[in-house]
Amino acid sequence: MTHESCHSALHVGFKVARLALQAAAVAAAFCMVKEIHKVHRSIERRDHRK
Repeated sequence: MTHESCHSALHVGFKVARLALQAAAVAAAFCMVKEIHKVHRSIERRDHRK
């Protein structure tokens, strides 16, 4: 493997890793919103029972 092809492969690898991290961040944010929504609904149900 030449130096240029090694550098190119490394660059592509970093791009893939960056995309994977961004996808993980989006998934984590989505899960957080779902959990917050669950808690909010639970609080609303509890308030309606009173």
